[in-house]
Amino acid sequence: MPVIKYKESLKRVFRRPVFGPVDMHNEGIPRNYSKKLLCVLAKSRRISRIERGKYTCLDDPVAVAAHITKPCYLSLWTAMSIRNLTTQIPFAVEVVTSRKRFKKRIDFSGTPIIFHTINPKMMFGYENIVWKENIRIPVANTEKIIIDAVHITSIPEEEILQIIRLSDISVLKGYAELTGNKKIIGRIKELVRRCSHMKK
Repeated sequence: MPVIKYKESLKRVFRRPVFGPVDMHNEGIPRNYSKKLLCVLAKSRRISRIERGKYTCLDDPVAVAAHITKPCYLSLWTAMSIRNLTTQIPFAVEVVTSRKRFKKRIDFSGTPIIFHTINPKMMFGYENIVWKENIRIPVANTEKIIIDAVHITSIPEEEILQIIRLSDISVLKGYAELTGNKKIIGRIKELVRRCSHMKK
């Protein structure tokens, strides 16, 4: 196969954290050849297969996870670790997205990547930060981590209370209202009350 012919096109594609046949085609590589070429490159281990139709040149699960699906952002234990809000070492990379996925969990380089699907109107409260190798990744801010923790219920209450102490309470309450979810609003009010009593 004439890989050399598309050398420059491949260089541009490989700069992406995650890429597939469409990205190859957009760089001038014929559509019917793109899939074959990706398979050959994956078998030769020049690139890694993430899941069907998605590949990467990276070996960092965090950078890869943040670009597998869009829109998305990293939250829960992963974001807590990135923002130094916990001493726990996450066993997986947790991704929050509004896009429904057939697979809720995949493994990449021995690390599980877990996808949590939320309502599109809850896709707020995150920002792009510069990660390793100058790759930008979307990460939940402190207050949104709390909202997600209450909504998805995967973090112990003691951990949530500790993060609330480090958060901006007015922003946290505003985020709770933005969800429009009465259970989340009520739970946040309850946790904030508990925190204020513990400080006294």
